[in-house]
Amino acid sequence: KDRIKMLNGIFDNYSRVISSRLNARLRSTCEITVESIEEQRYYEFSNALTEGDVLGMIDVEMKGQIQETPAMLFISTGTALSMMDRMLGGEGAVDDELEDDYSYTDLELKLYEDLASDTVKVMDRSWENYVPIHFTYSRTEVNPTMVQLIGFDETVVIVSISIRFSNCQGTMSLCLPGVMLANIFSEISKNTTRRTTGEDKSDEIFDSLRESEL
Repeated sequence: KDRIKMLNGIFDNYSRVISSRLNARLRSTCEITVESIEEQRYYEFSNALTEGDVLGMIDVEMKGQIQETPAMLFISTGTALSMMDRMLGGEGAVDDELEDDYSYTDLELKLYEDLASDTVKVMDRSWENYVPIHFTYSRTEVNPTMVQLIGFDETVVIVSISIRFSNCQGTMSLCLPGVMLANIFSEISKNTTRRTTGEDKSDEIFDSLRESEL
């Protein structure tokens, strides 16, 4: 529960950062909030995706070493298309008759990658108070049902972020592998221990202060 609380604080901060970034880039007002952060099995995340969806792969680098399993980013199709339309100067209206198995065109995939990588590159800032981590958008998977980088029963944390425009609303989800988070939390614990042991110098400080002249 403490870890989930920490992640809530991190991604609340992240949602504020990308909100201002998207407002500037899309020249529109959008409201971005964290809906939920839950521990799940990977298959619960995977089963909610269709063949037409796309997944963004995010490399996570800590202490100069890239984690073995990447994080994953998913933006709901209607929301992604609305943001692309705004990027190209449109009003971001969503087609009410959009098919559930809609497949992105090559141009839309390129715009999706540009948009997703822009939101990923600012993720570092949200973690810097705990541990230095670098997030990099690596590639786009066009058929997420075939992605088998994580075992179906493996524990993951799903961060669900709500994105609301005046004429559209949807979600952005981040899938964080449990193994990767365990490595991150372990490093945070080490840093906290070092900080705690280094702070117990009150007697030495007061002895020095007593000799000060006023």
